[in-house]
Amino acid sequence: MTVRATSGEVEAPAAADRGRTSSFLPVAFVATGAGLMLVSVANALARAGEGTSPVIAWIGMLVMALPIFYRLISRDATIGERLALVCLLGIGLYGVKVLRDAPFFTFGDELIHTQNANQIGVHHHLFHENSILKVTPYYPGVEGAVSALTSITGISIYAAGTIVIGVARVLLMVTLFILFRRVSGSARVAGLGTALYATNFNFMFQGAQFAYEPLALPLLLMVMMAVAERESESGSQLRDWSAPILLGIAAIVVTHHLTSYATVIVLAVLSLLGWFVNRTWRPPNPWRFAVFAAVLAAFWLFVVASSTVGYLTPVLSNAFDAIGNTVQGEKAPRGLFQGSSAAAGETPFPARILGVGGVLLLLLALPFGLRQVWTHFRRRPFAIIFCLSAIGFFGTLALRLTPPAWETGNRASEFLFIGLAFVLAFTVLWAMSRWSESTRTKALLTGAFGVVLLGSTISGWPWDLQLTRPLEVGAKDGGTIVSQPLASAEWTAEELPDGRFATATADADLMLAVGGQTVIAGPYPNVEDILSNPKLEPWQTELLREEDLRYLVADRRVASTDVMRGYYFATKGESAGGPLLQKRILTKYLKLPRASRIYTNGSISIYDLEARK
Repeated sequence: MTVRATSGEVEAPAAADRGRTSSFLPVAFVATGAGLMLVSVANALARAGEGTSPVIAWIGMLVMALPIFYRLISRDATIGERLALVCLLGIGLYGVKVLRDAPFFTFGDELIHTQNANQIGVHHHLFHENSILKVTPYYPGVEGAVSALTSITGISIYAAGTIVIGVARVLLMVTLFILFRRVSGSARVAGLGTALYATNFNFMFQGAQFAYEPLALPLLLMVMMAVAERESESGSQLRDWSAPILLGIAAIVVTHHLTSYATVIVLAVLSLLGWFVNRTWRPPNPWRFAVFAAVLAAFWLFVVASSTVGYLTPVLSNAFDAIGNTVQGEKAPRGLFQGSSAAAGETPFPARILGVGGVLLLLLALPFGLRQVWTHFRRRPFAIIFCLSAIGFFGTLALRLTPPAWETGNRASEFLFIGLAFVLAFTVLWAMSRWSESTRTKALLTGAFGVVLLGSTISGWPWDLQLTRPLEVGAKDGGTIVSQPLASAEWTAEELPDGRFATATADADLMLAVGGQTVIAGPYPNVEDILSNPKLEPWQTELLREEDLRYLVADRRVASTDVMRGYYFATKGESAGGPLLQKRILTKYLKLPRASRIYTNGSISIYDLEARK
């Protein structure tokens, strides 16, 4: 892309992609390796309890990302080099998450999907029940792929899941690059936009976990890329794109519910914008694909995965109610950087400043990019939807001020940031044309990119979980000691196979994935009140009988209700085991006539409620 150095206006978007062969790729590979080494050191120190500050890891992330972004700003990088750089950036930042958790999945959703993949491998069929999150088996795309890879190669679920999500990350970077290049006509815009997408809140951790959305989102981008490429074709070549688009839509529908609905919305809006701009429904208008996506998503929702309605309805209704209550002043808004758990650590003030500063930089940069995109691409439906998405992203930030709506806003932001990344790429080029393409200007823009990258990491993931926590520690005899909840789950796998347990939510994830047990947790049915109440009420014993819950895991740790922190040892600066509930919650079950304590490990006890028959 060429720009006028005097006026800052963007000219014809095609000419600047003629680049020279460069030797920068080896430098980028070395920088990525050095950055990952620093991240590894930071996590090793955290596991050893020697320090929990993520500053060393942040330095590693910047060592990886800043040289790549600096190079992408340049005019003389070739198309192939730009594509290789953004793929390297995506894989390098994915390595931050892998190094944090290897060799064990530690996110709550990951443990749930691990169980689903295990069940597919054991029973050789889909849709096997998951007692914690019943809707997940009906979207088996990622688990099916992982189970197949495990069966073919013999590697573990962890290794296969890491590979599948890694491949999905590469797919995301490649398809986003091709999509942005097709819409803008510039590989420079494509490289910058794809790199900027790596600064969204969920890119580092939430969007890199072993779950269905990290696979479904790249599939959505693949469909969008195919639709954009189809727009440039004519005649019989239009039909050549039908098969990949239809197959991509089908893959999304069977992989993730929310992404399938996002696919319907994107295709429907593109169809309407195509009619508005061109005044025709004829190809390449994608309305037929929008109808296909809507019909297939509706069929899957109501025929195959009907439990999804009951799962999503309270989530969305609670979010809307919370917004209304906050607006009307009936409930106080959620504080920034406020954890949802009593076990959450406090984010230091400098980190808060960095997090807020990153968002402010995005907001300040938005108008300049919007003006450039609207001036030169307002006749292109994709460019219009990108502009709308960029504006909508900042609307989702308001949802973060109410706890029940926080997750809704967080999930939506990952999709809307696609448009924001495209728009911000034009802000970068506008700045280059305004201030001249000097080394100083490139350095300032690269520094701003670094601030946004770190700020989004702080805003998107809790401060005290930026680095790994210890699941096991070394013993004097050379062995290892695993954390209390992990040890309890392993014990049940050996001693109580195929049991039915009432457990706290974090313990439940480990009981499910490691112990292979049937577990009931949370408020539906209301197991959490049974476990936290120091007294045993008649309705509670009746509920245990109705649900046929013979075994019960009593855990005094407040962290046992936290699916982000409840699996680990306490670290330096925390009390032993963290905050504890009253001791009576461990003894109240002994008042039942048939109950017996069959296992104890510090703060955790397991009861057999039918032991004295």
